[in-house]
Amino acid sequence: MRTIHEIEERLSAIAAELESATAEQITALDAEVNALNEERAAIAAAETKRAELRSMVAAGTAGTKPTPVVEQKAQKGADSDEYRRAWLKSMATFRAQDGSETHLLGDMTAEERAAFTFTTANTTSVVPVNVMNRIVELVQSRAPLYDDATKSGMVQGFSIPRHTAITQGDAAATSEGVANDDETDTFNLLTLTGVEIKKHVKITRKMQWQSIEAFESWLVEEIGKRIAVAKETRILSQLNDTDYGIASGSKISRAYTDAAVRGALSMINEIGTKVWYANANTIYNGLASIKDNNGRPLFLESTVTDDPLVRGRIYGGLVKEDPNIPDNVVYVGVPRSLLANDFETLFIGRSTDMTSFVTTIGGYSLFDAGLENPTAFVKITFTPDPVIALPATASVAVDGTLQLPLIALQPADATITWTSGTVAKATVDANGVVTGKASGSSVITASITVGGTTVSDTCTVTVTS
Repeated sequence: MRTIHEIEERLSAIAAELESATAEQITALDAEVNALNEERAAIAAAETKRAELRSMVAAGTAGTKPTPVVEQKAQKGADSDEYRRAWLKSMATFRAQDGSETHLLGDMTAEERAAFTFTTANTTSVVPVNVMNRIVELVQSRAPLYDDATKSGMVQGFSIPRHTAITQGDAAATSEGVANDDETDTFNLLTLTGVEIKKHVKITRKMQWQSIEAFESWLVEEIGKRIAVAKETRILSQLNDTDYGIASGSKISRAYTDAAVRGALSMINEIGTKVWYANANTIYNGLASIKDNNGRPLFLESTVTDDPLVRGRIYGGLVKEDPNIPDNVVYVGVPRSLLANDFETLFIGRSTDMTSFVTTIGGYSLFDAGLENPTAFVKITFTPDPVIALPATASVAVDGTLQLPLIALQPADATITWTSGTVAKATVDANGVVTGKASGSSVITASITVGGTTVSDTCTVTVTS
């Protein structure tokens, strides 16, 4: 009969094989899984019987009729500390080239073995409740959009009812028996099948931990933080998709101004608290620099500590830090319109590569998301403050030409509009080349418009004979 470790390893291998298995192979694997579960249940029963016999021998009652038990002690499940420690010990296992296994955190105690055998008797090795909670908390702390989204919790059939239009007016009062002229909305039902999110970490012979708690923290951090990034990346990808996310007309480019902020808020067609999502650089070097018409900053730093991701408020809306969003990009909207679904609870399994003899611990999740109302969010790509600078003075001969130099230009690809104040003295073309016409002077102006903001500078050109 195989050991629990051997059964667990085969079940982990089957989980990997299922991803590319044919229908015929799946049938065979299903039969094998059932057989393995039955074998594991038999081991569990034998372990329980062995423990009972040991107790009877220790008490000197072996071979006698046992005293009826009035109250049986509850078995330890996935929420017990015994199972948590046993599961972590089973994960921190290194297999040598000769096939022997080294338990890096020590062997299971009798209580831990009993809890592990009981909990995994009829299913694969479930993640302990405490470990799962720590991973979920870590994911939420690193993925604010995922944390704020409306979770569906469907195993299959996850669809988004996309609001597209209102084809009738508001509800109206009617006489008795008269049909109402109620508001009629148009929806598109978009079905999402989910994307696979995987993260693997490897254990080598040289890796050691001071305690089970240290190994648990390492495992949670390595698995959780990458899954958080993957889920947030998927949400941002969906928000950028016109079919599943923000409407094309709600993706704008603006300069860092009060008018841009108010304009974005006016485009949100959804009732609810508005939330701003941006990375730290955008928040403190961009949003925090915006002032209203009275010179007061729009961004008010928050002193509330309930949500560690909240950095402040703008026009009453929360500002949350999201390191997954690029610089100078902000998503603002009503987060309850963002629908997210975890099709499958996070699975964590272990396997050993027989060529490198490295233990791999893998985390797997099936996830998807989409925006119910395409106008519930606005994406703003902020541009730095436009700058253009010319030399104060320059000179050119009559019938001569001069390329006016640019001292500064931001952004570098901005389109420049050139004008001459006195074309009888000097003209300027679209490339900033000045041509002298007659003795005297003319003021040459260069202007750029970026994100609705126009800036200009001038150069006084003297024309000599």
